[in-house]
Amino acid sequence: MGLVLFILIYLFIIIFVLLAMMLFIPVIYSVEGAKEERYFLDIKISWLGKIISILVNKEENKKIDFFITIFGFHIPLHDSKKAKKRSKKKEIKEQDKPRKKVKKDFNSYFSFFQRSFLDKSFLLVRRVLRHVLPKKFYLHLIYGFEDPADTGMLTGLFYLLFPNISNSDIIKIHPAFDEELIQGEISIKGRIIIAVITYYFLQFYFSQGIRQAIKKIRNK
Repeated sequence: MGLVLFILIYLFIIIFVLLAMMLFIPVIYSVEGAKEERYFLDIKISWLGKIISILVNKEENKKIDFFITIFGFHIPLHDSKKAKKRSKKKEIKEQDKPRKKVKKDFNSYFSFFQRSFLDKSFLLVRRVLRHVLPKKFYLHLIYGFEDPADTGMLTGLFYLLFPNISNSDIIKIHPAFDEELIQGEISIKGRIIIAVITYYFLQFYFSQGIRQAIKKIRNK
């Protein structure tokens, strides 16, 4: 009996430690890309340092490399032949399915969304976005379109979104009104802590009136 109890306690400790690691150790993501004569894009998601990583690499005129790395071992996750077969099977199934007309009463649906529900929902989205958005960001863009007016419109949009872009070391833009081209580089890095996201969602779910509204929507 004592041995069984010891094993159970040991397993509980292991599960607790693993759960704590999943919740509190941040997931690091990064995006690196550049385009001159050719382009490349690297996406990396890592956890526990570099013990577990998901890597996506795309270069011009080359297939997408998509694989996971565990303790230095590379495991490919993308097979173009299998992907094509799956897409063909999916198309056949969708063609065989009878098409049904779906009718929704949007007025009755949105009647559940009271002002307090919407305010708390927007607050949740804002807090989650604030947490997951990159902590480091750099963009250097040289662009020009066939019509100089389009180049001007995009430039105006940049200045509207980023009023201090002229003195920014993070975003640098160089519009080219006399030629058509797109060149530049981008670097993004951020982190996501699952415990923080979980806390935000639990706080939202247990807010006053939220559970009742969700139940009404489900029953509709």
